Amino acid sequence: MSSLSRTTPPPSERSRRPLSGRTARRARTLRRHVLVPVAIASFTLVAAGCGGTPASAGPPGATGSAPGGSAQGAERPSGGASSAPAAATGAPEESTAQEPSTTSTTAPAGSAARRCTADGLTMSLGRADAGAGQIYYRLTFANKSSTSCTLRGFPGVSLIRRDGSAIGVPAEREGAMRELTVIGPGKTAGVTLHTLNQGIKDSGCWRRPDYLRVYPPGSREALTLRATQLHICGDRFTTTAVVR
Repeated sequence: MSSLSRTTPPPSERSRRPLSGRTARRARTLRRHVLVPVAIASFTLVAAGCGGTPASAGPPGATGSAPGGSAQGAERPSGGASSAPAAATGAPEESTAQEPSTTSTTAPAGSAARRCTADGLTMSLGRADAGAGQIYYRLTFANKSSTSCTLRGFPGVSLIRRDGSAIGVPAEREGAMRELTVIGPGKTAGVTLHTLNQGIKDSGCWRRPDYLRVYPPGSREALTLRATQLHICGDRFTTTAVVR
């Protein structure tokens, strides 16, 4: 027993005994496999604690699907870059409204823009033209203005006494509507008044007028003409449309 205790070192001395070369290499390899994962895990925990961002969060500025399919992130102006005032770019703001045209419309050859009015006309009544029991009178309008004017349609024609009272009824329309008639300065156009010869019908004749009152087509003002020669019989009193 005494020899055994002298030859076997105590446990503490065995732990301090240098390891053999092969055993030492195994120990170092084991320490590397244990310490490296521990170091990586520690570094990850420290970085997570400093940044305050969970490891599962995406990088800053990443977008995801928001409700309705819109992208998350900074809210954009409703008009985008094009909504900036035009003054910022130095270009004038373009208006979509169209301005009234200042170009006058060219009237067809021989036409005029304005209608003939009573104050720009004079009248004359021709002699009776008889034939086959019919009587015709040519009533002529003359343009006394310095510019052309137009007439189209039927005039209003009445017989009146000196006191202004009417005789019979206004002339009825006879024939078709005519095209627009252009009357140049100093030029004329007219209508034909139609009645019957005395005795053609038993209805007799109207009293002879003192004046003829005429409203040019489209006018609210009348012209008055001395017309004692006009004799309406057979209750026939008509006017044609204006024609050159």
